[in-house]
Amino acid sequence: QQQQHVTLERIRNHDVLCSTLPQYIAHVGNQDYALAVAAYLLQHPNIDLSNVEQRVAAARAIVQIIRQRQGRFLAKTRRGTWKDVGDSLALRWVSRHLRRMVEIDPEENQQREQQNVGEADVNMED
Repeated sequence: QQQQHVTLERIRNHDVLCSTLPQYIAHVGNQDYALAVAAYLLQHPNIDLSNVEQRVAAARAIVQIIRQRQGRFLAKTRRGTWKDVGDSLALRWVSRHLRRMVEIDPEENQQREQQNVGEADVNMED
């Protein structure tokens, strides 16, 4: 059996290209994904993305939103084709993206540092 790969011509508008390269971030599906993340966060203003359980729950909901729009989470293979990564890897990718949003936000980081003075940092995997 031949494994199905998605060629660049078959990438759809709702597909999310799991890459941080600028040419892929500009893809309409990635822009749609960014809007879905923003909308989710606006609808859940009290979410703590530094909390693993809350972040994973948010990632799960966002993956579901994209899937409901018939979107796929695609990664480039070594052969240069695109392949759906499945829900498990999509969940990890979205969760990592949400974690980076917290790490990048200096105001959020400053607030967390002030709250955690004297507490040990705990590194947890998504």
